[in-house]
Amino acid sequence: MAQPAELPVRIRALTASEQGAATALLAAGMRDNPLHVRIFGADKAARERRLRRFMAPLLSHVGQNGTILGASLEGELVGVIGLIRPGSCRPGLTERLRIGAEIASGHDPLTLARIWRWLRIWERSEPASPHRHLGPLAVAASHRRQGIGSRLVEAACEIMDREPAPSWLETDLEVNVVFYRRFGFETVRQKPVLGVPNWFMGRPKMAVRGEEG
Repeated sequence: MAQPAELPVRIRALTASEQGAATALLAAGMRDNPLHVRIFGADKAARERRLRRFMAPLLSHVGQNGTILGASLEGELVGVIGLIRPGSCRPGLTERLRIGAEIASGHDPLTLARIWRWLRIWERSEPASPHRHLGPLAVAASHRRQGIGSRLVEAACEIMDREPAPSWLETDLEVNVVFYRRFGFETVRQKPVLGVPNWFMGRPKMAVRGEEG
């Protein structure tokens, strides 16, 4: 078997026309994350459909305000990572209304309440100062443990290092904490979101807002 570094993976910025495929990959790749199970339900197929509807408008926001990098292997999209430029993490009012309407159209009231709580905690936990926002990140299940996720983060770090702004991410997987530390991220805070442990990480480590009241 080829070593990860030998795989002929091509990493490039995706176009708007490729966001549908990127959304599908992210929904499948992140379907079983603990927080997504808590929010979108126990049924795997239904959870993936709901997550795809949820991801679509958010990934569009990433594309409009940053970069979506895709990893392709022999023409097949096998990994995706998003990176939002400093000062653009939070959508403006018009964009918030658009995203909110798209999300609301595909989910029941209980799921929407969970989504709102989740995103509010994440928003109130992030730094007040301008920063780049890393994520979402996923690799197709058939191509994991081949170094593709690392190569995507390395490509994102090259972009991040062109400017001095710090970077930020959230994860609900403890294994990811170790993974992101390899790229200079450190845990700033750990707190539960809807009962699921979440880690908030900065590169470099940075001061953030006080705890939510």
